[in-house]
Amino acid sequence: MTISQALSNANSGLAAAGRSASVTANNISNALTEGYNRRDVVLSERAALGSGGGVTISGVTRTANPALTLERRGADAEFARNDAEASALARISNLLGAPEDPNALFEKYARLDTSLRALANAPDISTAQQDSVTAAATLANTFNKISSAYQQIRVEADAEIEQRVNAVNVALQEIDKLNTAIQRATVTGSDASGFTDQRQRLIDQVNESIPVRELQRENGVIELMSHQGVFLLSGEARTVQFTQSPVITDQSSYNSGAGALSGLSVDGINITPGGTGSQGVTEGAIAGLIAVRDRIVPEMSLALDSLAFELVERFSDPALDPTLAPGAPGIFTDAGAAADPTMLVGVAGRITINAAIDTAAGGEARRLRDGLGSAAPGPAGSDIFVRALIDTMSVARTPPAELQSGRDLGAAEGAAHLTSLAGAARATANLRIESAQILAERLSDAEKLETGVDTDRELQNILAIEQAYAANARVIQVVDQMIESLLEAVR
Repeated sequence: MTISQALSNANSGLAAAGRSASVTANNISNALTEGYNRRDVVLSERAALGSGGGVTISGVTRTANPALTLERRGADAEFARNDAEASALARISNLLGAPEDPNALFEKYARLDTSLRALANAPDISTAQQDSVTAAATLANTFNKISSAYQQIRVEADAEIEQRVNAVNVALQEIDKLNTAIQRATVTGSDASGFTDQRQRLIDQVNESIPVRELQRENGVIELMSHQGVFLLSGEARTVQFTQSPVITDQSSYNSGAGALSGLSVDGINITPGGTGSQGVTEGAIAGLIAVRDRIVPEMSLALDSLAFELVERFSDPALDPTLAPGAPGIFTDAGAAADPTMLVGVAGRITINAAIDTAAGGEARRLRDGLGSAAPGPAGSDIFVRALIDTMSVARTPPAELQSGRDLGAAEGAAHLTSLAGAARATANLRIESAQILAERLSDAEKLETGVDTDRELQNILAIEQAYAANARVIQVVDQMIESLLEAVR
């Protein structure tokens, strides 16, 4: 090996050590940066005139494990769907309240029963009469508030779907731009790792809402496709379409596109979760939110409506109050009318007390003693009608199918059963989300172990780089001394 070859080799080694030190330092400084993947310098042998010519820097690679990333994203999407559903079920359960909660629906039934029993012991006391009317009105108002809150959950879910769709569309546009930047960097031989990190973070954001697969194309370009085969990015970013509904009532539905609520589509392809098509997304936050809007809340709302309907019907029995006209409602009404099975949806939001006992509407509280249709006060000490009302509350009847009970229930038992249904659904959702979270965290840790920065390893790399740098520097020093010696000899 000639002196010039030795010097050339040493210079290439110094350059490689310098680049390696820079990449390693960058790895260490970004060890805690979310979404950062480890970089490695790729070195190759440089040949000159058939013999060794040092090393050359072939490039900087970004560590990746596509299979593990795909699996982790699947777990992230599953967790996002479960999180949306569990959050809604927690709110639904909280609105009904626990049995010991003084504001719980069950407690309002118990309060009415207690007030009626007090009235039965003192039927001539006007304050006892008014207490029972107030308890009945409070129970009806509780139904109204819960029903309204249920629809508000649907409104908020619909609004969040709109927000997520907008965020997905923005992210797809940015990914498209990064594709161009990565392609340009790849073609020119520049380092595209930083752009790739940004792109991967954006893909994670999209995946949280709509699960996607990456399809690798030439020069680092990728395409994105839903797990059901619909392209979100292919050549250019596609637009996910959704229209928010500012007002949602208990009558509002998606109904496979025939209802008032919006579904999701891409280039005219229906990707609505739970829709009739085969390309509807099944995981991700948007799938969970649409399940909340179109299935979870409507099912619980219908169960609440059924319980309210049963309450109206229970007190409208003609045998209970002979003073009532045929077909007239009892203590509770559906917006002033009797219970109508064809008008079941929304009755929880419409239930009111009968105007005949509503003192705020010109009614008289004493009719809880004398009968709702009585024109004049009856015997002051009569407790017959009041005790009949108490018996009506406690008698077990076949509950509506929506309550999913295998046995007959009293009025308050129906409320307790509905509360337990909501609690069981919440507990099941919590188990699902805990399982999904554990899986997502484990896969994330596994991915970071494969592609993230291990600072111990990087520090070891620095020691090896320092040794390589020192060795190459020593070669240059020796070459310098040799040249000096030759020059001295010439002189």
